[in-house]
Amino acid sequence: MNFLDIQSGAQDRSNTWRNIIAIGILVVTLGGIGWSFASSFSSGKVSTFLARVTPEVFPTAEDKDVVKAGGDITVEPVNLPVPPKLIGELVPASTFAAEGLIVKDVKTGSLLYEKHAYDQRPIASITKLMSALVILEKSPDWATSTVVISDDVPDTHMYAGDTYTLGELWRAALVGSSNKAILTLADAVGWPRDAFIERMNQKARELGMLDSVFTDPSGLDAGNISTPSDLVLLLNEALSHEEIHQALLITEVQLYSKERNKQHHMWSTDWLLLGWIQHGFANIIGGKTGYIPESGYNFTARVADIRGHQLDIVVLGAPTHEERFTVLRDAGEWAFQNYMWLDSSSTVSEGL
Repeated sequence: MNFLDIQSGAQDRSNTWRNIIAIGILVVTLGGIGWSFASSFSSGKVSTFLARVTPEVFPTAEDKDVVKAGGDITVEPVNLPVPPKLIGELVPASTFAAEGLIVKDVKTGSLLYEKHAYDQRPIASITKLMSALVILEKSPDWATSTVVISDDVPDTHMYAGDTYTLGELWRAALVGSSNKAILTLADAVGWPRDAFIERMNQKARELGMLDSVFTDPSGLDAGNISTPSDLVLLLNEALSHEEIHQALLITEVQLYSKERNKQHHMWSTDWLLLGWIQHGFANIIGGKTGYIPESGYNFTARVADIRGHQLDIVVLGAPTHEERFTVLRDAGEWAFQNYMWLDSSSTVSEGL
């Protein structure tokens, strides 16, 4: 007998037993399923299942609860603000006597006019807006008193050794642009001066001011540089804080030095706010000046017309003290007169 035939027969018998075992397992499994189905049918579960899948109760588009759970989703349209439309003509850059200028619509962020808006320049005391933001992060107690620093910096409002509350120093820094006041505040919040300046630069990066560098809290150092485009971001952030916004609306401050037994008065440096520069704006919402010889005359402000349209404007490097205000005024009035706004009521309006 051939050995291969014997091996083949043994393999056939083995396969037969495997088939018998498999059939047995299948019979047992089907029996279990049938018993489970019968139990479910008698308890009403199957009828409930069948009722759920009949066409009469299929989810429909009108069934919003079902739609939200899955299937088609209805999305409400997003109403984005419509940017102002230019209806006049752009004027040449030489129209405005400043090295840098930008005009932006506050509501939409639309750029309405620019002149060297991305060129870096020293910003002088506009720096104090960034210092104010960093000071607020430390939640100062405005009623606490401190002594004015002895740094040898130009200042006509403060004298070293005088004692004032942090609130008085805050107003002196933002209304009268006192250098010693802002430096005293920076030292009073508990950070070393270098750490305070580093936080100013970190804050700039957080706000997207990537072309800005800060080297001291007062703005006296010409190393404090930025661009009109960046300073719009700074102004917008500063005005979103009520402590800064309200301070920038104060027209005058009266201080009293106990050490010298002397009163001191300071006007706001914002001549538009004081009305010393004639303008057609309905409202001056807040502004900050800056000057050192390296920067020329700087000014940034938010202004509004009678219909509530608001503009953020930055002027850098104006040739004279008065021209920083007249350039900002002229640029703002030009924008209000040459752009058309589509208001929420779907009515068309022009500024001023």
